[in-house]
Amino acid sequence: MVLGAGVAGLVTARVLSGHYDEVVVVERDELPDRPDHRRFVPQSRHAHGLLGSGRRVLVGLFPGLSAELAEAGALTPGSGDPAMGDRSIFLVRGGTTIRIPAWWSGGFGASRILLEHAIRERVRALPNVVVRDRALAVGLLTDRTRRRVTGIRTADDDLGADLVVDASGRGSRLPEWLERIGYRPPPVSVVHSDVRYVSVVTEPDPSFDPEWLVILGGGGESASPVGGVVLRVEHGRLHISFGSVGRSEPVPTGLPELRAFADRLTAPVVAEALRRSTPVGPIRTFRVRSNTRRHYDRMREMPAGVLALGDAACAANPIYGQGMSVAALSAAALGRVLTAEGGAPRPGFERRAARAMAATSADAWRLAVGEDLRHGCLAEGVRSPWTARFGEGYRNRLERAAALDPEVAAAYNEVLNLHRPVSSLGSPRIARRVLRPLRDRDPGTLSATVAAVLGVA
Repeated sequence: MVLGAGVAGLVTARVLSGHYDEVVVVERDELPDRPDHRRFVPQSRHAHGLLGSGRRVLVGLFPGLSAELAEAGALTPGSGDPAMGDRSIFLVRGGTTIRIPAWWSGGFGASRILLEHAIRERVRALPNVVVRDRALAVGLLTDRTRRRVTGIRTADDDLGADLVVDASGRGSRLPEWLERIGYRPPPVSVVHSDVRYVSVVTEPDPSFDPEWLVILGGGGESASPVGGVVLRVEHGRLHISFGSVGRSEPVPTGLPELRAFADRLTAPVVAEALRRSTPVGPIRTFRVRSNTRRHYDRMREMPAGVLALGDAACAANPIYGQGMSVAALSAAALGRVLTAEGGAPRPGFERRAARAMAATSADAWRLAVGEDLRHGCLAEGVRSPWTARFGEGYRNRLERAAALDPEVAAAYNEVLNLHRPVSSLGSPRIARRVLRPLRDRDPGTLSATVAAVLGVA
């Protein structure tokens, strides 16, 4: 039994379908039969990124997915689109723009609704998976001892299950349900980042043919709590999102004011994307006041037969675009644990699975928390992450070195895409390259456009 038919729930259902005779996905929303937004997923109207690690899991679970998305108008590594160059990702932080090579290690140039639709149709087609929408889960079913969860209670009926996986997102009610049956909820770490989004989908002007594919973290000042993200999505459109963290200046919602705001507070390349394109829909807003990691792996007592993953377990600041990839990685970790169990979960399976899934989200959480603390956000129950302990000086130098040093850029790319741990950026080899004088760099052959963006001759 899987709660939630978002990306986390769908990927989990695909993984479980290889281990169970029947998998039922329970979703409170009405699921569309085409790429479209859903009532209970307001954040879908804002830019979503898929990291390289998430893409690797998805193409492994759903063979042919990349070609299918390309046919639907998305930009993919195999699409042959001229935009798929090796200089197509820029990470902007103040006056430094990091050129990240080899876009194939990233995700897809697609909106969240297109990606979710493609996955949903694949899961619906599985012979042993049933997707039930408009079904609201309201609690857990247990055996007499309350030591094992035996299913869920919905608003209409009771559904039995050998295993319940909560993939219902940030609004998960599993801690409350556990309390009802006599268990303490898991320890939590909370960061009060108070993220505010303003997003719009635009059609670029015919004369606007940017060399970049993705712009990430487009703040106009170093460590700015306000920035912009631009994604090229299906059919050549741009998905532009502006976000503010903490008690920063609010982002305006009118187009003239938003363009002026972008000119003043975001990187020029972000402001240009908004200025040289026309909205194809309304400007949307969204707010996330806090981000929570629920440590199910640290619970002293946990009933058998229930797990949580995705945002239901670890919901980091969404502005960093890690959510879909962390969910996919966690589902893959669950699959590995089930395979190791040899066909039937043994006693202690839930704790082993919770630890494996927590390990997959740990680095993403550390990266996000490090950025949030950099912006002065308040935290509760948060251990100081490596990224915060590293020191502002080394961090800034790392980012400047990555702009001109392909090896540092590649290492940074591996970390941002969750292929390698954050600690790898402090390895002796990378540290030596970071601490070298910046003038001793060879950025390689750059086009005039890229050289202008990077600010090098």
